[in-house]
Amino acid sequence: MSVRALGTTIQHLTAYDTAGTPDLIGSISSVGEISPTSDELDVTALDSSSGYREFLQGFKDSGEVTLSGFHDASDTAQDTCRTLYGSGATGYWWITFPDKSVIIFTAFVKGYTAGPAEVDGAVGFGITLRITGLIQVITSKEPVAQTVTVGAVTEEMDSTATAYTGTPTYAWYEVDDLDYTNPVSLSVTTAVCDVPAGITAGTHYYYCLITVSGYRAVPSGIHVITAEE
Repeated sequence: MSVRALGTTIQHLTAYDTAGTPDLIGSISSVGEISPTSDELDVTALDSSSGYREFLQGFKDSGEVTLSGFHDASDTAQDTCRTLYGSGATGYWWITFPDKSVIIFTAFVKGYTAGPAEVDGAVGFGITLRITGLIQVITSKEPVAQTVTVGAVTEEMDSTATAYTGTPTYAWYEVDDLDYTNPVSLSVTTAVCDVPAGITAGTHYYYCLITVSGYRAVPSGIHVITAEE
């Protein structure tokens, strides 16, 4: 089920390398702000000369994130959230935004809400995720649609990525459409990829799979290339 949050999706696995299909949490209409904070340590000494208290940063806290939306009895992922709330199990979560930026974190379901039930309204659903440890953020350069000339291709596609921690690696693929279907490797492992010189007339779709050690690979946006004779 698609997540109804303006193209934003929220997914869960037991761990980043768990096999199988991730839980896609459906019918979400709002994703709360993630606001990391840190403790402060007072290091003011008797010989401090400025007349002001002095501080150092202490332990960091990644905080919580609240997801809210509508109850869907057919959504098994919502059922999974209820189960996780009951068990207290910590899992691997990631939020993908429309520009393909991804926020990744480990968390447990701290709170669960359902309702209220009203005559003219949908039944609500929501969870609060308590983040444990650091937050990873992976972003890649947004694709730019391009038109190329068959037989005289010199254009490039750029999916240079940044990560809060770790170093991104790259793998490029051609796919059938904007849904990332039937990927075929281009055997390119750099952030910037040449548009294939042998491209045929028509519309072609490419993306880059970006990997940071210790995290699931995330896709860039789709590069749409129109080849003309």
